[in-house]
Amino acid sequence: MHCPNCGNQSELDQKFCRTCGFNLEPVGKLIQTSSDEHNEAKLDRAEREKRIIRRMVSWMMWGLLVLLIGVVLSVVNKQFQLGHVFGLIATLVILGGVSLTTYGVLDALRCGGFEALSPKAKAASDEGETESAPTTRELEGRFPIPIGSVTERTTQLIGADSEQRS
Repeated sequence: MHCPNCGNQSELDQKFCRTCGFNLEPVGKLIQTSSDEHNEAKLDRAEREKRIIRRMVSWMMWGLLVLLIGVVLSVVNKQFQLGHVFGLIATLVILGGVSLTTYGVLDALRCGGFEALSPKAKAASDEGETESAPTTRELEGRFPIPIGSVTERTTQLIGADSEQRS
């Protein structure tokens, strides 16, 4: 972390800047809090994606089971020629299995389970982009930290330099 007043490199647990004496405790707490919230958000997102994937796989397994039953019924109808009604039932069971499997995939897409696989996310990870900066709503309730002007500090240094020359 850098001191917001003078720009000197400082540690997160440092209370005051060693160069200008600026109070770094609120800055360190703010940085620590935002990184903790960021880590929690990543864990929540990962847990949510796991739940969505689990649900999708469950729907797909049930769909494939129903599809398999429909195929078995169709093969039995072909072997024993049980009639058109039995063949129609087998066809409807197959369609039901395909529908369940498709629903599982589409539901996962609707819930956003494949955000990490989207082309936009892949492009962002290839370019090394990180998540966007927090929005104004996410920053509500945090206290602003006054940051001194760069020119103010320069003016002070120039004034001190000219006094030493006199």
